[in-house]
Amino acid sequence: MTTRPDEGIDLLSTLTRRVLFAPLADHGRAGAVAERLRTAITLGILAENEQLPSETTLAAQFNISPVTLRDALTALRADGLVTTRRGRGGGTVVSGPLPDQRRVLLDQVSGLSSIDLRDQADWRRAVSVEAARLAARRASREDIGLLERGSANARSATDAVSARRADSRYFIQLAAASQSSQLSAASIRLQVEYAPVLTLTYAEARTREDVAALLTTLTTAVQDADVEAAGLTAARVVDLVASRAASLRANGWKHA
Repeated sequence: MTTRPDEGIDLLSTLTRRVLFAPLADHGRAGAVAERLRTAITLGILAENEQLPSETTLAAQFNISPVTLRDALTALRADGLVTTRRGRGGGTVVSGPLPDQRRVLLDQVSGLSSIDLRDQADWRRAVSVEAARLAARRASREDIGLLERGSANARSATDAVSARRADSRYFIQLAAASQSSQLSAASIRLQVEYAPVLTLTYAEARTREDVAALLTTLTTAVQDADVEAAGLTAARVVDLVASRAASLRANGWKHA
């Protein structure tokens, strides 16, 4: 089946939604639900002004009680991420960009130790390198077109949020090009977990430029079916971001 570029992007959003809105174990807690929704908004999976499903529907999706969901929505309203209108025709919608998104991101990374960052990078490297190697063997023409579009988006990113979104979409598409459902699921979860770190790291223009250049090289390696070059370049991307994230953490994230 041939997939148009815009259909591929829609598919990535759909796959990511499936992970973010999957049922929580043990009926979940308000904090876990709020974090899922916060990540969906941060990743751009839930767009500005998008209306969320009804509280009953959303609670059923997460396998939680409506009371727990309402507690989670209260936390998101306090962060300025959603607004809720009561009564007929009401509902909860995603708010505009946060005036102080950096504060929210800093709160999300404040508990990460140097070991936590290293472990995240180790797992991201393992998944990304294998996805790149398999993509170099298996990618279709349509896959390569999406990767070219993804690397172009990375090159045109002018701020931390657009760069992180380009990174997320690129690596999710890279995993999809590997034709491994397990790697695709792992890649989506990684992007969800790593989003705060990526966003803070991409605040620096030099990091955005360096990663964009590497993604262009990686796309060429996949297109040329160069398995070794694809794997090595994917590792370079992960290691570059990890090194700069570690430096930011060592300085208390002050320059993020």
